[in-house]
Amino acid sequence: MRPVKVILLGMFFSFIGFVISLFVSIIRGRVSVETSHATGLSAVVAGILEALFNPITLLVIVVAFVAATCLTRKSKRSSTPG
Repeated sequence: MRPVKVILLGMFFSFIGFVISLFVSIIRGRVSVETSHATGLSAVVAGILEALFNPITLLVIVVAFVAATCLTRKSKRSSTPG
């Protein structure tokens, strides 16, 4: 049961980190001043691809799974009488 908790918590934390990273990249993209802008769906797809292939996203995934592992270990130890 513990591996399932780690995987689910890691996926949840990774998703939250990805959404935050995507939000920051979209906001940062709107601030720049350029003469040509991508509009509509292509801008959204470019933002998602940029956030997905960003090395920081991989770091967020690793940190999320480490946090999930630590969280499940800590809760497992505290719940057992000793």
